[in-house]
Amino acid sequence: MVCLLALMGAKAEDSNIKKIEIKDRKYAPAKVTIKAGQTIVWTNRDDSDHAIVADDGSFASDDLGSGESFKFTFKKKGKFKYHCKYHPREKGEITVE
Repeated sequence: MVCLLALMGAKAEDSNIKKIEIKDRKYAPAKVTIKAGQTIVWTNRDDSDHAIVADDGSFASDDLGSGESFKFTFKKKGKFKYHCKYHPREKGEITVE
């Protein structure tokens, strides 16, 4: 019974997380819609470093080497555009409802 409850809790937590991969200097997916309180996890799948920066300055990652991740929880509604500090054409957008 305890194991089942632990698994149910893990699934509930996972449903609060959306994943974005950085691969071939692109965000996949580039546009994501979430609810306030949800978390985005970006993972670098490239060989080169990336650094995620919100256009409005509301969030930023440290440099992400290959295989490294950055997570951010969006607490307020709005549209949040972001880009890579090193690759300005690498852009994405989070819509928080």
